[in-house]
Amino acid sequence: HDEAGAVMLGAFFPKTVTEPIRLHVATKRYLCAVDPDYFDTLSPASVYTLELQGGPMSDKEVAAFKQNPNLEAAVKLRLWDEASKIKGKKTPGFKYYAPLLQRIVDTAAS
Repeated sequence: HDEAGAVMLGAFFPKTVTEPIRLHVATKRYLCAVDPDYFDTLSPASVYTLELQGGPMSDKEVAAFKQNPNLEAAVKLRLWDEASKIKGKKTPGFKYYAPLLQRIVDTAAS
């Protein structure tokens, strides 16, 4: 879903938006390797997919991932994603975000 989402959104958004999306799975693996408490925040489904995705990164993978210029943004996105899974939490509908999304698309197109 990370690669597919980045490719689909790449037609409309700049890489500053799509790269953290593309790194979504790798960032989960990274965070599980560097922050033992992060693993405890994962849902059962996310724990299951973590194993399918290769489990926590090795020390070598962590070192390489730390060189990624999009690391900070990818970590922020991953943490926001986890925070959004709070049962009963109210969030605005699409109309609330539409003007912001349109401004980003318009800026990327110019």
